Amino acid sequence: MVPPTKRKRDEEFPLAREDATQQPTASSLMRNTEEVSFPRGGSSALTPLELKQVANEAANDVLFGKETSTDVAESTTRPKKKKKTGKKSKKDTEEKTEEEDEETLSVVQHVNFKTLKIGSLVLGQISEISKTDMCISFTDGLSGYVNLTHISAPFMTILEELDDDMDDDDELEKKKTDEEYDSSDDEEEKEKATKDSIGLPSLENYFKVGQWLRCSVISNTALLPKDKKNKKKKIELSIEPSVVNTLTEEDIVRSASVQCAVKSIEDHGAMLDIGIDGFTGFISKKDYPEFEKLLPGAVFLGNVTKKSDRTVTINLDFSDKKAKITHISSVDAVVPGQVVDLLCQTITNNGIVGKTFGLVPSFISTAHLRVFKEEELKHNFAVGSNIPCRIIAVLINKENDKTLLLSTLPHIKSLKNVLGEVENLTAFPIGHLIDSCTVKGRDSDYLYLAMDDDRVGEVHSSRIGELEKFDKLKARVLGFNSIDNLYELSTDPEILKLKYLRSKDIPIGEVLPNCEITAVSSKGIELKIFNGQFKAIVPPMHISDTRLVYPERKFKIGSKVKGRVLNINNRGLIYVTLKKTLVNIEDDDIQLLSNFAIAKEIQEKNQKTVATVTAFRPSGCIVAFFGGMTAFLPNAEISEVFVRKPEEHLRLGQTIVVKLLKIDQENARMLVTCKISNDQAEKKKETIEKLIPGRSMVKVNVVEKTKDSVIVELPETSLRGVIYVGHLSDARIEQNRAAIKKIAIGSELKGLVIDKDARTQVFNLSLKQSLIKDAKNEVSPLTYADIKSKSKTTPLHGYIKSISNKGLFVAFNGKFVGLVLPSYAVESRDVDISKTFYINQSVTAYLLRSDDDNERFLLTLRTPSTKDDSSKVTGTETLKPIDPAMKDLKDFTTGKVVKVQIKGIKKNQLNVVLADNLHGRIDIAEVFDSFSDIKNATHPLIDFKKGNIIDAKIIGTHDIKSHRFLPISHHAVKGSVLELSLKPSQMRSKDIKTLSISDVAVGDELTGFVNNYGSNTLWLTVSPTLKAKISLFDLAEDGLKSSEKVEDNFPLGCALPVKVTSIDTEHGVVNVTGRSHTEISFESLKVGDNVPSRIIKIADSYVLLDLGNKIHGIAFITDALDDFSVPLKEAYKGMENDIVSAKIVSIDAENKKVNLSLRTESAKTPSISSHTDISQGDVVHGLVKSISDKGIFVYLSRSINAFVPVSKLSDTYLKDWKKFFKPMQYVIGKVVNAEEDSRILLTLRESEVNGDLKILKNYDDIKVNEIYNGSVKNVTDFGVFVKLDNTVNVTGLAHNSEIADQKPEDLASLFGVGDRVKAYVLKVNPEKKQLSLSLKASRFGNTNESKVEEKETVDADGDEIMEAVDYNNAPSDNENETEEILETVSKPKISTDGLSLSTGFDWTASILDQAQAEESSEEDEDFTETKRNRHKKRKQTIVEDKTIDINTRAPESVADFERLIIGNPNSSVIWMNYMAFQLQLSEIEKARELAERALKTINFREESEKQNIWMAMLNLENTFGSDETLEDVFKRACQYMDSFTMHNRLLSIYQMSGKIDKAAELFKITAKKFGSENVSIWVSWGDFLTSHGKAQEARGILSNALKALPKRDHIEVVRKFAQLEFAKGDPEGGRSLFEGLIADAPKRIDIWNVYLDQEIKANEKKKVEDLFERVVSRKITRKQAKFFFNKWLEFEESQNDNKVMEYVKAKATEYVSNHTKEDEAE
Repeated sequence: MVPPTKRKRDEEFPLAREDATQQPTASSLMRNTEEVSFPRGGSSALTPLELKQVANEAANDVLFGKETSTDVAESTTRPKKKKKTGKKSKKDTEEKTEEEDEETLSVVQHVNFKTLKIGSLVLGQISEISKTDMCISFTDGLSGYVNLTHISAPFMTILEELDDDMDDDDELEKKKTDEEYDSSDDEEEKEKATKDSIGLPSLENYFKVGQWLRCSVISNTALLPKDKKNKKKKIELSIEPSVVNTLTEEDIVRSASVQCAVKSIEDHGAMLDIGIDGFTGFISKKDYPEFEKLLPGAVFLGNVTKKSDRTVTINLDFSDKKAKITHISSVDAVVPGQVVDLLCQTITNNGIVGKTFGLVPSFISTAHLRVFKEEELKHNFAVGSNIPCRIIAVLINKENDKTLLLSTLPHIKSLKNVLGEVENLTAFPIGHLIDSCTVKGRDSDYLYLAMDDDRVGEVHSSRIGELEKFDKLKARVLGFNSIDNLYELSTDPEILKLKYLRSKDIPIGEVLPNCEITAVSSKGIELKIFNGQFKAIVPPMHISDTRLVYPERKFKIGSKVKGRVLNINNRGLIYVTLKKTLVNIEDDDIQLLSNFAIAKEIQEKNQKTVATVTAFRPSGCIVAFFGGMTAFLPNAEISEVFVRKPEEHLRLGQTIVVKLLKIDQENARMLVTCKISNDQAEKKKETIEKLIPGRSMVKVNVVEKTKDSVIVELPETSLRGVIYVGHLSDARIEQNRAAIKKIAIGSELKGLVIDKDARTQVFNLSLKQSLIKDAKNEVSPLTYADIKSKSKTTPLHGYIKSISNKGLFVAFNGKFVGLVLPSYAVESRDVDISKTFYINQSVTAYLLRSDDDNERFLLTLRTPSTKDDSSKVTGTETLKPIDPAMKDLKDFTTGKVVKVQIKGIKKNQLNVVLADNLHGRIDIAEVFDSFSDIKNATHPLIDFKKGNIIDAKIIGTHDIKSHRFLPISHHAVKGSVLELSLKPSQMRSKDIKTLSISDVAVGDELTGFVNNYGSNTLWLTVSPTLKAKISLFDLAEDGLKSSEKVEDNFPLGCALPVKVTSIDTEHGVVNVTGRSHTEISFESLKVGDNVPSRIIKIADSYVLLDLGNKIHGIAFITDALDDFSVPLKEAYKGMENDIVSAKIVSIDAENKKVNLSLRTESAKTPSISSHTDISQGDVVHGLVKSISDKGIFVYLSRSINAFVPVSKLSDTYLKDWKKFFKPMQYVIGKVVNAEEDSRILLTLRESEVNGDLKILKNYDDIKVNEIYNGSVKNVTDFGVFVKLDNTVNVTGLAHNSEIADQKPEDLASLFGVGDRVKAYVLKVNPEKKQLSLSLKASRFGNTNESKVEEKETVDADGDEIMEAVDYNNAPSDNENETEEILETVSKPKISTDGLSLSTGFDWTASILDQAQAEESSEEDEDFTETKRNRHKKRKQTIVEDKTIDINTRAPESVADFERLIIGNPNSSVIWMNYMAFQLQLSEIEKARELAERALKTINFREESEKQNIWMAMLNLENTFGSDETLEDVFKRACQYMDSFTMHNRLLSIYQMSGKIDKAAELFKITAKKFGSENVSIWVSWGDFLTSHGKAQEARGILSNALKALPKRDHIEVVRKFAQLEFAKGDPEGGRSLFEGLIADAPKRIDIWNVYLDQEIKANEKKKVEDLFERVVSRKITRKQAKFFFNKWLEFEESQNDNKVMEYVKAKATEYVSNHTKEDEAE
């Protein structure tokens, strides 16, 4: 609100006139509240003496006036009646004059919405504080609101510092998860309230309830015009000191009350803003209670104690009875909160009328005098007396004059910050009935009643009602007015008989018998309760115990239902439940829970209560009670059995009976359980423990059937079990499937328990007679000991548990399983066991062999042979020994030299044969005595040949499984082979000595053989019992060779001479090195050496390497990369801590720095060490070093840099060229100058890099028949002069006869200077420097491409290479154009109309792509068809155009395009190619102008052509324009074309250009605008989100779509979202959606078909077959059945499953026979 300005001084002041004794009228002093009462300069217009004179004269007029109080009373209470007589006495005339004077002193007696005009000031108390505003109550029971922006200037500063996006609704909506059932609206309001106040300062820290404040009215909706009025009246207030303190320096006196805002907190107090220019307030610590809680921005009403210079001292003490304001500077200085004297002028039945300061009409009502009778008023207050009182309101009357409301009540005069509402409503709460009240008085608006001796209430005239008597009245408490200290009452009989006054008074859980339905929707049901007194809402979750898809079918508008109050929120909104499980609770043991007090009572009594499941969590679910109370139900407390997912046991919206486990009122948390009875649980637990799988036989009852199983139950304990279809008998699966159909629910079965799960309390049962018989005879194996006791010929009856590539797992009960290898399951390995056998098939197996250590056993399905095999060898006889002397296995003893035959040569061992039944091995470490004996260190065993017979010495045995050497003399046993040696020293020695860890010492030289590779280490074999470990650092003197893999340098079996550096006795390993010196030092390094190094860091421009011994080196990027085009981090990705070979290129001994090179000999980028390595014209590769204003510096190597000036950066003009280059960016250039290392100049121009270096052609170089590009230099009557590109200012003439095949009439209209053309060389005269050219299109069609064209092609390739460089997406026009061209290089060029341009910017192709990209949209499909038709029309047009010879060539100039447009002005393709041509020349503005021309030129009937132009404009602005220009074009396009189509096109453009955020924003707008009628936009939005990894948000979009779309479209949108889930999201989610669809619309065969198609694409065979089973079992027509059976058969044929194919055919036959029988019966 703008504060009122001070009124100007009257030209003639009333007291200065000669007739000053006459009392001035109100109009003379208060004609306008905005006039200033003092002249410029700030001094008062009235001196204190003059003010005193005014007061005395006013008192004199009152004391000696002739007007009676009775007349005044009459005039103030009712209109004056006309006298019947026509005679008028002098006395009557005088009375009338006096009455008119009195009427000018009009006062406002009560505050209401109509009297509270903008600018009114009131004194009020804070009655309520919320997060975003404060409620302030003032006199006559009215309240107003102060929002955050009208508190104070310091507080506004705090708000401005907060995040601007704190109220972003869209972000909060993304976080909100849509549940299957909506939560109550109460929770939504809580979320909304939280959302609106995120990040805002809490007003409770700045203000407290009961605090007095001065307020200014800035808005009153009741005063708005009728067309702008809101249904709800609301007053907005401001408490800013600058607004409410309309004071001047003269008004700041002791005891004046001022509104203060805290500016800052100091050591001794607080600095205050009092809203008066030039003055600052201060309040001491001791004068403000709880000063430590005072915050900057807080506002309070203070009392002036002292004024000095420019500082005003404030306190909060208003108790001084003598303190009052005696004079003011102007009428504007009269403000609420000031203590003043009222000069009593008139006493009426309504109160006292008088003046304040002798100027301002004022009024004190009887309520603020606490005297309600006129006689008592006259007795207590004399006319002319001064009454001390406090101003509570400054109002504006009908004449726009100020008038005051005053009060003498003690609590107002003392201004104590206490709200009387709380205490008084405790005594008489709202709704309380008072049987007998006495009338104390009445004024114009209120009737005042005495409730008892101390308490008084007021009844507004609208609430009095029709009363028969006024002596003893019955009243009802409606509230309490804290300002007036009066109860608000009603005596209206209609209100007295109401059961509840407010919705908050209705008890939670109250049963509502007659609720009238007023509205039904997906959001819930609206009700009228208590005969229409209140409105209530039924949330969707509480409409019914079962989910209703169409609740409006069951609940009709106008019908009556029974409900129960569920909750009442803070705003008084009533929520009701209609669920019968909650409404009709009759169990005395169940008590409704609505607050923590009742919860504690229920817990103490161990009672039950009911709750509703509202949400699922991984660890449990959320349940809700009455009154908005919620609790958590953990998984462990849902059931006695193990609960993996709560949704598998409960459903959303289900009513459950629970008990309370834990109550935490402080944190508002409760824990509940569904485990009500413990006896039943113990019984179940005991029964499941007694069951023995494989032995226990039980009788069960069938309770449920599924397709593949029967659910059974033990009759005594209700313990449940499962019989799978394969366990119904020993027969085939087909017979079992037929048997399951014959089993009836409730029938009794007896079976064998084969498995159990004590945790979930579920068991598995089998009806296989083979298992039951073995169990009865107790011969079925249950443990490994049972298996061991069986002979290999004993049949074992079991069933197939699972099938894998390892074989068949055969079970005898659920936990005891053996393996049948594939070779023992079928006769031939060619047979596929997965197709021969099936799960749960009965089999008879035999024990094959067992493993005692691991208690595992192998089985065979082959029946064992009982015949004796005489060919088997018995005893220890050798079979065909290599050494004839060895007749028995016992002869092969340790230390004996025997002949062996080499069977196989491995990299680190020789496999040998000693006999057919005895094998051995020779470790590579047991072949050579020393490293010098090895001829080939890389492949030491290369000289041995397979089949050779050699002598070897037995030194022990080798365990095959553990790979351990056993140097113990014993016979060869199963699982081991003999260990032998070929070492000459071993062969000569009588003793056997293998090198062990105890035999080596540090410094010993050994020979190791590579056995394995570790992380940066190699494992070596030194002897069969000794292993060594060597770091890659220590492999050799010069480190690794130049190879990428260590395996290439050191293959398995490779021999290495090593030296022992340390011994690890704990692990039995020695650490060795291959270097002569064990430690590297800085002094030992030499330039040119290859050293092993470890990569420790990969930066953007270098690689940091560790050489060992705390020596580090750096490989600069040019020394680290073999190919500069590969980024360094990409080239060495994942290689940190890897060991590589590095070459020392330089050593800085002073700074101890080592420069290394990691480049290999096969490096792609050549190395440049000096300027002599390159010469002028060489193409070089470099990396950008730095960027300056004059150009860029480029690294050619670590020490050689080159410079590229700005002029040499590109062929095209780059506006912000610096944005196109960044450090370490790869560039290709050509050497312009290389005179010395410090002066190397490059060019990056594509034409120069790929063509000749600035060697432009002259007349001598140009040949006839060559083709050149050029630009028009001049146009004459006889021809056109063309300057050829890539030439030294070579210009030729194209004669007018060579312009076109048909001679044009006016060349000037066709060509302009600068037009780009293509020229064909006819004649060359080098001597005269003349060229004859031709521009005819026919010349180009018949001429072979020349070298010039080849060079141009090369240039184009160069352009493409350069354009592929990442330019950081800099927003310059040229760069965007380059990117767009690059994107469209691979797109098909327009060839149908001969309008393809070299720019490659194919507008039409992009438009068609966009149209075809959205296949889900029906409108888009139609659009695509329209495009095809349009192409046909274009082709016809093109045929006609080709009859004109001049148009047979591609347009190469502006004139060419203009000619084409004249011939076909409605062709959008020509216009768009014309635009692309201008873009090639960087003429963006001209392209825009062409688009505008096209829109004006194309006929209005050609809507599709215009649409193409609009789309081209959108593409243009998206690529080259700004957000503002794009928005402008888009808005215009929506106005002229179909808005929905344009929205879809812009969405496609955004997605194609990668502007994901903008696309997401536009999707929201489009869905909001068109979502109620278009399914396609929702599907496109869901596809967009799913494609960008936001599947959860996409599912939320489906929920919003169902809310927005009409019900007829629901099936369609859900179907498409389900297909989307299968294609790009979660197939399980798609299945859920399809299952919901077929549940809602089971007769829609098309949905079944689409569902099947999606499952077939997902290729989950079992799910497809299950779905086919379901659909063919439905009631479908023969035609439909034939379709589905054929489809099923085709699917099984594609899977090559012959068995199921036979099954499908059998099912089809069965269907046909059944159908025929039905037909015959009919």
